[in-house]
Amino acid sequence: MKGLVLEGGGTKGAYQLGAYKALKELGMEFDGIVGTSIGALNAAFIIQGDYDIMEDIWLNQDYKSFMIIEEDLYEKYKNTEFKVKDIVAIVDLMNRVRKNEGIDITPLKNLLREYIDEDKIRKSSKDFGLVTVYLDKKIIPQHLMKEDIPEGQLVDYLIASASLPIFQLDKLDDKLYLDGFLSDNTPVGLLANKKYDDIIVLRLSNDVTGDKNLKKYVDINLTVIKPSMDLGGSLNKDKDHMEKLFKLGYMDIMKTYKRYDGVKYFFNADFIYDENTCFDMITNLNIKTIQDICKILKIKREPSLRVLLENIIPQIGDILHLEKEFTYKDIFYSIYERILEENNIDVLKLYDFSKVIDLVNSQIEPIDYDYDNNDNKHIISLNKKEKIEKAIINKILNDFKNQSLKKMPI
Repeated sequence: MKGLVLEGGGTKGAYQLGAYKALKELGMEFDGIVGTSIGALNAAFIIQGDYDIMEDIWLNQDYKSFMIIEEDLYEKYKNTEFKVKDIVAIVDLMNRVRKNEGIDITPLKNLLREYIDEDKIRKSSKDFGLVTVYLDKKIIPQHLMKEDIPEGQLVDYLIASASLPIFQLDKLDDKLYLDGFLSDNTPVGLLANKKYDDIIVLRLSNDVTGDKNLKKYVDINLTVIKPSMDLGGSLNKDKDHMEKLFKLGYMDIMKTYKRYDGVKYFFNADFIYDENTCFDMITNLNIKTIQDICKILKIKREPSLRVLLENIIPQIGDILHLEKEFTYKDIFYSIYERILEENNIDVLKLYDFSKVIDLVNSQIEPIDYDYDNNDNKHIISLNKKEKIEKAIINKILNDFKNQSLKKMPI
């Protein structure tokens, strides 16, 4: 059976809206959907078949539809991520809201009570589950499928699953419930226990704890999709930010399933520049280019294809900040993306890679930096590491350009 797991993460959940839209366009259907916190809320809307309502909530309604908070406090804390690095901001916010017993999320509760149809979810053939915790001297995890939730209380448990400690908290059955992220923010186990063997996990962060939790599911075909960019704060409900996350979620899915190309940027799938073509372009670098790069990197070996593959390519991967298991196609695309990034070209647009190559070869002319020349006006403000990186990238780009020109018909 095929399942979908939606991680918690506050208003970052808009990313899952775009991601799910892409999954549907790719023809994917799920036998069960589970989630934690905002992931549970998104899962509920999907299970009951109300994607349009979910889209309206995410893209057209502001933070006042989720919570009652003074605008100055919202602006100050909307980019808080509830991670260790934000601990000072979190403690400050908790101290402020404690005076009023927490942020009032009555608007969110009313919204869920208006739009969540418990009957639809219970009658659906699809499995649904969520995670929450309650306090009884210690945190007691609650991993619940819909059949485990008391009749008439599904919305209450959804609210419990999304109840951050900074919110005003209501008791449920005389127990104080809190956000499920305190126990399990990626509840794959809910589906694994039902013998699901093919699961997609839509993450909202790149934290180590989540990665560690997922590694134990070795017998499941697990596809973990992480945002390719930081999603920002967990309380940010600004319209432009929501649209950005929606777009990123959609495009990340399309790239994951090979409909788009690129590493950081997004390009129409270009079958011209496949792995073999990119390998050929890289391994056909001129011996002079290899020699120059060896000099820059202080590689004391005779320039050769072997030196290129064994010594230069790994260092270029580091320069481009590629994942450990990168491909030649990753290198090829990243070299051009580096120029786009330096020229502040928008990441969240779909580009034609062939046109990008033409653009780099013509309008964004690479400069042949001399990293030893400290008087060069182009590099005087750059530190040594940046100079070296620019020198290498531009030498490779010039070589690629020359290779392309040689292939052009006269």
